Amino acid sequence: MNRRRSTLRHGMTLIEVVVALGILAGALLSMAEYGRRYSRGNANSMLLNQATDLAVARIERVKAERSYTSMDSLAITETGIPGYARFVRQAQRLRTNTVTTDYKTWTVTVTHPQLTTPVTKTTAIARF
Repeated sequence: MNRRRSTLRHGMTLIEVVVALGILAGALLSMAEYGRRYSRGNANSMLLNQATDLAVARIERVKAERSYTSMDSLAITETGIPGYARFVRQAQRLRTNTVTTDYKTWTVTVTHPQLTTPVTKTTAIARF
């Protein structure tokens, strides 16, 4: 009696397993890289928001000053800002005084070692 071998396969070949594991490894590495970039993006976003908040707070403080001459005392550089470790906030003033105009241009720059570019906010305040 001649028994025919069954041509049906049972299981997977070694090549199929290796290919499947390669695809799985690639997908897992891609997901890990995505997670790393997402985390870094969130951290950079948080630093940028904090720097913007510091710059806007100083600009608003300058705008709230009651006296045009006393606002010059706000042109300082701050390093130990409570709640904002390693941030440096620098407020600069440039006065433009001509026969017809008298105003001050304020520029606030906030830096942090991990920020690639500093955050800068500028406003002009006329004599009142």
